[in-house]
Amino acid sequence: MDETPNLGNREALKKELMKYKEVINNAPKDNAPIPASTDSIPKMPTTGYNQQEFEKNMAKETDPDLMMSYEVVKLPSKGLHYRNKTSEVNVEYMTSKDEDLLTTPSLIENGTVLDILLKRKIKTPGINVDELLPGDREAIILFLRTSSYGSDYAVKVPDPRTGIAFKSIVDLTKLAYKENIELPDENGHFNVFIKMRKKNVLIKLMSSGDETKLFNKAKAVQEAYGEEFSTFNTLKLISHIVAIEGNTDRAYINKFVDAMPALDAYTIRKKIIDVSPGVDMKYEFVTDDNFRFYANLSVDVDFFFPNI
Repeated sequence: MDETPNLGNREALKKELMKYKEVINNAPKDNAPIPASTDSIPKMPTTGYNQQEFEKNMAKETDPDLMMSYEVVKLPSKGLHYRNKTSEVNVEYMTSKDEDLLTTPSLIENGTVLDILLKRKIKTPGINVDELLPGDREAIILFLRTSSYGSDYAVKVPDPRTGIAFKSIVDLTKLAYKENIELPDENGHFNVFIKMRKKNVLIKLMSSGDETKLFNKAKAVQEAYGEEFSTFNTLKLISHIVAIEGNTDRAYINKFVDAMPALDAYTIRKKIIDVSPGVDMKYEFVTDDNFRFYANLSVDVDFFFPNI
């Protein structure tokens, strides 16, 4: 037998050992398996590393079916009420991970689940979800619902004649943006005249974040003092009012609202609804005996899950 060493094989083996040494030196310090060559080791960014961004970049390099996609959603407000005049946003389609979010009991219980979903899905830079008008928020939620589960939405709605609920299927594609006749002034304000007090009242629209803060405040006060009813609607009305006949003093406005006749309060609330951009959530229902009526759809966590 020839005992002469095969120098070619030794050189090849030496090269392979050098490769493995380099892999070991650069491998993560855990129990992950070591790849056969350095070509399969992903290159981490040197600064600002984010796991989600890294996964997206990897998906782009491998398979288009693994890429996240998005849609441009036009806002009902057309950006007229925002400082940056943003009229549309990029919204990423929902994934199975988002379903995990929507079914998290703690987030549902504290009422933050939809806010967190919007923060995850809106991809336009500089958008603060809390500063969105409620109507713009609803429009984005409607897009996420229809793009994820389709336009059919199973509901139970009470017959206004009997109060007995019946099943119906809502076609979400029939919901359209409200047509707003009146536009805000240069400061984003609207004027409304109240007949009982014969005063001009200047009002503004509130963001969804401001409404949430007021709701939590009213709830806390109700629980602390054991009140039988919530003051949310009154607090909301006060916050909408900017001035009364030019008087901007908040203490005066508070007292004015407390003493305001119900008709004047109704007039202001109706004005707020009329000038608020958003989705017209009124839907026409038809009973088995062909009775037709309109009812408002609500947007909450149940809105996302069809009956399956």
